[in-house]
Amino acid sequence: MLALVSTSANAKPLTSQELADKGLKAGENYPGLHNLCDLSSRFRIAGSRPAGSTKKRELSAEEREKKRQGAYVEPTRVFDNLYFVGNRSVSSWAIQTSDGIILVDALNNNDQAERYIEDGLIKLGLNPKDIKYLIITHGHGDHYGGQEYLVNKFHPKVVMSDQDWNMLEDPEQMIQNPRWGKPPKRDVTINDRATISLGDTNVMLFVTPGHTPGTVSLIFPVQDGETRHHVGLWGGTGLNFGPKEDRIREYAQSAENFEKAAEHHNVDVFLSNHPRRDGSVEKMQNLQSRAPDTKHPFVDGEDALGAFQLLHYCTLAQAERLAERDQ
Repeated sequence: MLALVSTSANAKPLTSQELADKGLKAGENYPGLHNLCDLSSRFRIAGSRPAGSTKKRELSAEEREKKRQGAYVEPTRVFDNLYFVGNRSVSSWAIQTSDGIILVDALNNNDQAERYIEDGLIKLGLNPKDIKYLIITHGHGDHYGGQEYLVNKFHPKVVMSDQDWNMLEDPEQMIQNPRWGKPPKRDVTINDRATISLGDTNVMLFVTPGHTPGTVSLIFPVQDGETRHHVGLWGGTGLNFGPKEDRIREYAQSAENFEKAAEHHNVDVFLSNHPRRDGSVEKMQNLQSRAPDTKHPFVDGEDALGAFQLLHYCTLAQAERLAERDQ
């Protein structure tokens, strides 16, 4: 035993490329995450434009409408108690409980909240007036932007982490985008490992800092007929804060912590709040043609943990990339 410990302690640390390769192998079923493992990518800063880039051309009304139509995704019942009411760019998930709806994220703006969330719920046979909680995964406007419409019309309680409420209340930290609606006013504040309970459903909330200071990731049950599954919804994907090694390591640690929690709670479904990250659009298409008594397209069993392992190893690889550059 002592010899084994000694060997492990003296093992050569993995290089950035070795870590990236390990992440890609663990998350090979999630191609929407693979760009996190690209060690040649530029470190973005949310809200900024690359040096030398020109201002985007203003789209005509016809072009804007064509773009709107291209973003449309049919609202879909994914599990017996889970519904997709987002678009091709950003997800909004509705968890149906015995006492109302818990909504996760509000899209970019009020127009999208009305067109995708309200109209989508109605099309699915649900009543938007039943929205009791709106959980905002993090304080970027593509996730909170439609909250004003929903709060004014349906009066849900708005839930965010204390860290991200603080971020939105600090003009120096807050990121602006003309496409986004108004940020919410502080309502329900949660800390790590809080639980939102509504009717027969408990949603566990984990503060997973990195993408923002207080990104929230969720674990909750879903039903497929008589079979229960557990979703792990990662609340903020992407290194959009520049080459900050400490923060990238914090992101990697959050992913590792959440992967352990997901394993403990038997998570077998990986979801994101961006459809391109988790392949939701393609999986929903496969769901429509699913034959009786066949595997659910969203259920990956233990492989679902590979998504969080990728997030851990590949962001750690990016931190090591910075450390290697400075040596």
